Amino acid sequence: MFEFKLALKYLMKNKKESILIIACIVVAITLILGVDIGSNSVQLNQIDMAREIAGYYDGTLRTNSKENIENLKKIDGVYNVNTVEDLGEFIPKDGLTSKLYTYNENYLKAFNYKLVSGRLPKNKGEIVVDKKIFEKSSEKNILNKSIYAIDKIQYKVNGEEKIYSKNNKYKVVGVIAKEEQYYTSGNEEAMGGAELFTFVKTDEGSIPKDLLKYHTVFNLKGVNPENLDAKFSKLREDYNPKLDSSVDIRQDTRSGISSNEYLDSTLRLFKDQQDNNEVQSKIFIIVIAVFTIVNFFNIILSKLTTQTGCLRVIGMSNKKVIKFYLIQMAILFTLGSIIGFISSIIFARYAMSTIVTLNMFDISDFSKVKLNIPYFIVFKALIIVLFILLITVLIPVLKSLRKYPIDIINSTDKVRYKTKYNRKITRTLLKNNLLRKKTKTLVSVIVISFSGIMVIDGFDTNLDYINDQVDKYSSYAPHKFNYIIRPEFNTSENIEKVSDQDISKIRNIDGVKDLKVQNYTRGILITEKDKLNKLYMDNYGDKDSSLNTQDVYSVIEGMKDINKLNEFVKEGNIKSLNDSKGDYINIAVCNNFYYMKDANYKYAIKDLKLGDILSYKVITTDSDGNYDYKDFKFRVSVILDEDYSMNNEMNYIGVRALMNFDNFNKITNGFYNQEVFFNSKEESYQTVNKLLDNIKEKNKYLYVYDGQEHKREFRIVFPMIIFLLVFVSALFNMYITISLNINNNLREISILRAMGLNKKSLKKLVIWESITYALLGSLVATIVVVIKQFKYLKYIRETFIEHLGMDIKIKSIYIPPKEAIIFTLIIVLFAFLVGYIKAKSIDKINIIDGINEN
Repeated sequence: MFEFKLALKYLMKNKKESILIIACIVVAITLILGVDIGSNSVQLNQIDMAREIAGYYDGTLRTNSKENIENLKKIDGVYNVNTVEDLGEFIPKDGLTSKLYTYNENYLKAFNYKLVSGRLPKNKGEIVVDKKIFEKSSEKNILNKSIYAIDKIQYKVNGEEKIYSKNNKYKVVGVIAKEEQYYTSGNEEAMGGAELFTFVKTDEGSIPKDLLKYHTVFNLKGVNPENLDAKFSKLREDYNPKLDSSVDIRQDTRSGISSNEYLDSTLRLFKDQQDNNEVQSKIFIIVIAVFTIVNFFNIILSKLTTQTGCLRVIGMSNKKVIKFYLIQMAILFTLGSIIGFISSIIFARYAMSTIVTLNMFDISDFSKVKLNIPYFIVFKALIIVLFILLITVLIPVLKSLRKYPIDIINSTDKVRYKTKYNRKITRTLLKNNLLRKKTKTLVSVIVISFSGIMVIDGFDTNLDYINDQVDKYSSYAPHKFNYIIRPEFNTSENIEKVSDQDISKIRNIDGVKDLKVQNYTRGILITEKDKLNKLYMDNYGDKDSSLNTQDVYSVIEGMKDINKLNEFVKEGNIKSLNDSKGDYINIAVCNNFYYMKDANYKYAIKDLKLGDILSYKVITTDSDGNYDYKDFKFRVSVILDEDYSMNNEMNYIGVRALMNFDNFNKITNGFYNQEVFFNSKEESYQTVNKLLDNIKEKNKYLYVYDGQEHKREFRIVFPMIIFLLVFVSALFNMYITISLNINNNLREISILRAMGLNKKSLKKLVIWESITYALLGSLVATIVVVIKQFKYLKYIRETFIEHLGMDIKIKSIYIPPKEAIIFTLIIVLFAFLVGYIKAKSIDKINIIDGINEN
């Protein structure tokens, strides 16, 4: 009880010091616990949001056998199994295409579909459609109206591609919709989008039995970010032990089992952040929090040691001395923990409220976002802080207990002055102050440098500059062009194309350059298996086919200006593309595919040579809109090198066939895709945008990518808020360092004044010491960030040399990070202000009182 009263009186007497210790504990707990709560809540809320957006299912199974579905149901851990018949693709005459499934209410719920208007299907031929399908239709309201649509099914028979299509009449009785983020979370730059769904009430036998496939969704018990791959590998092994269940679930095309792609991406993102950047950031934060406490007690170490000596002089036993300090720590830790816990919750909630977007999904209503505070992360934060507090205080106390009390009281810091000239005294004193307490100096610099690394790296826009320069070498279209005109996602190839007249108008606008029109369709090359590269067969071939031939997906392009291919010609004469005669169409072939394992292009067809005849199948439509494959024979008259694939704007990595546009238009019957790419000078944007608006009015299913609308924007994300918290903690650390330096060096300051050193020199000493910490910490942080960026640049350079044969000069794309300069200026300015304000307290120091200070 005596020790408790003594500890309480001591804390009350030294209020300022006690408050600073509590503040250190609060800052440390807020750093560790606040960041943990915030990041944990952000990620788990994001996973919940992914389920709302994508659907409440974990995996899917595509199969043509009901027996396989029954086998899936028997697997331990699989539940909520819901199945629909896959009727292929639903293609209305005026509207977007969608998946067509038989109606199953539980399946709709699994996909988180909700009825917007109308009712659900009851009778044969009634359908419910996704709200987006007819959003741009000529019909103002499609509900309760009968429509005609093509049902298209692509299938294989013994490895050979076939197509079935039929024109059917349906009655739209309901409109369904998912969460709005489902439709907007696709990658706009790649013109991606979300799949749409139509559900029909139908009898068995609506399509030929041999074409019937089933689509099943299910849940899997215990799926989380840590065991996602293991769970699905085990599931595939239980489903069919003959399959290679080690294949990445996202690339598995043979088992028919896949994961919920949106949820899968979110879970993997969560795990990656936990394993990589997030873990690294949290380690940095723990280090800063730890050093905040260590720095405080290191500064008051001499005072702590003297107190121990005094307590022993008055007769207090070692056991009671230790008990006295433990009671102090318990009181301070309890108060600091309570305040720190509250401040952590406030920080996490406020930080999440200020986020503009999360990593995958936009959030507009933060009232739905809830904090997740597991007991473990609270316990972890408190244990870390308590452990550091105990170590920091008890080690010097225990060391002091081994010495004689009188030796402890009489111990003083040794100060050596090695100058005879007064003008060098300030510099000498500064050097002595920094070097005689190396631990204090080192800890102060570490705290500033660690926070600097996080802040500079977190807010650094220099990588944006580097990436912009690297993008100039990229083959990815949005990096190369200001404008791209493409069909909207989920449109059919028969939509109206941009006319030659409109393309000519774009070309004639002053400031427009690099205009390129790409017309293409996806065909199928039929070739003998032994003529294909084994690597190609292993990655893309149909190993289950019993035929001696292999259907190879290929792109066929129609060129209006074949002379543009001249720079890519490896063999042959490009003019021969205009000389097709007889039964064969002359083509140029780019005989490459992208091999993922070593990230290089490989040849696909063995021993391809000029004059070879290639068999192709191309999808065409008849006058009624029905689809069919038509067979063609092409003669290889030109072979292109792999540079064509590298420099092509299409995101396709396989074999390409190119022909003049007249031949292309004949074989496709107008059923093809068109993409228009071009750049424009800034002064031409207004004219270009006006013309593009007119083009979009003619064709409502065109998508225009405007690079000005898709520029990288500065957005506040949760990591940035963490960096700001770290930055504030660094400033706080610097403040207490300077404050305590003056309070603990009153005796030394008074002696220096008694020796004749003027106040002005002492004030300079305080200010320069403060600035030195800031400069050293900023310098270390800048060096670390620059080294990190140079490593990144080295990686980019080596990648471009190895895969593209381009040597990027680092000096042409690298500039020092300006955020390092800004950080240094801010931290130095703050150091100067703190030093200046605290230096003024020297005027209030009484020389005699200072010398007598214990």
